[in-house]
Amino acid sequence: MKNFVSEYTILIVDDVPTNVMLVQAILKKVGYTLLTAENGAKALQIAQEKHPNLMLLDIMMPVMDGYEVLQRLKSNPDTNNIPVIIMSALNDMPSIVKGYQLGATEYVTKPFQRDELLKRIHHRFELYSIERIKEELEAAIESRDMLYGLISHDLRTPLGSMKMMNNSVLKLVDKDKIGEDVYEMLLLMNKTSEETFQLLDNLTKWSKFSQNKSQPHKQKTDINSLIESIIALYEPIAELKHVVISALDVQEPLIGLVDVDMIKTVVRNLLSNAIKFSFEGGAVTISTRMEENNMFFSIKDTGKGIKEGDKEKLLNKDYFSTFGTNNEHGSGLGLMICKAFVEIHGGKFWFKSEAGKGSTFFLSIKVREMNEDDE
Repeated sequence: MKNFVSEYTILIVDDVPTNVMLVQAILKKVGYTLLTAENGAKALQIAQEKHPNLMLLDIMMPVMDGYEVLQRLKSNPDTNNIPVIIMSALNDMPSIVKGYQLGATEYVTKPFQRDELLKRIHHRFELYSIERIKEELEAAIESRDMLYGLISHDLRTPLGSMKMMNNSVLKLVDKDKIGEDVYEMLLLMNKTSEETFQLLDNLTKWSKFSQNKSQPHKQKTDINSLIESIIALYEPIAELKHVVISALDVQEPLIGLVDVDMIKTVVRNLLSNAIKFSFEGGAVTISTRMEENNMFFSIKDTGKGIKEGDKEKLLNKDYFSTFGTNNEHGSGLGLMICKAFVEIHGGKFWFKSEAGKGSTFFLSIKVREMNEDDE
């Protein structure tokens, strides 16, 4: 844990110099940065200018007593978050209660015990340290997500071009003329480029989502046509494992308002997973249907399924991932992005699975307004 002791500033406010010197002698050994003020007006000035992390405040001072200092400190938006430990010879209950009512964090009576004072201050310092560590972690995570976003954004264009060229080559070549081995290599190249592109795309989208920059831009779209275009891209990948993709009820237009890029990402991740976790010669079935204004989408595979103990981990934020049936590995981001994008649309995302028998993933989102006609 990082040591923030020297960064922690304590303002000692007391009109008696010997009291100030005693507290300074105790706290200097710990390593805190110390400031002093001999009256209330000076204390408020230092609090405004230096913004200390903690104030040790005497009550019985001339001109402006500690209660008035505390009241002014807490009524000022610039200083009201400074914790205050009162150190006073007033030990009657009304005096103590008044201090807490005005906003004091702690109340220590004089003559104080050295260990008691140190424990009270150390407690405030621990809270400060925890907050600082939290801020540093949040900053590190934000920097990491920005780096992921920049790297993946810069690589997406060349990889996207490579992926498109691989797809085009597969459509142009004659399998019988080039031979089985060469064709298998082309299929593998296509699969590798698609998986790499998907990983980078997921990193880009997760980076934006983590920084709260993902907002849906909905437009009227034929969702079934969008799904069919993604199926066409993944059929060569499925062919490597002899997996058959069947699309039920997606031939007819299904017009709805969605963010096209987000829905593409959801379908692409779910189809990629279905193929990855299918056994050789398996089947993947995709279906859509409308109920009132909601679209229901499902994708079912006959693969390895999900173990009972892993089901709760699957959609949490711990980047849970398992290997596919041919030891394919993912980043663990895909399903989290799917869930996030469905929920951004105000929809629901869930699944059913049985180990050894396959999984079905479902989503439902509102894609139409009341009484809206298809066009």
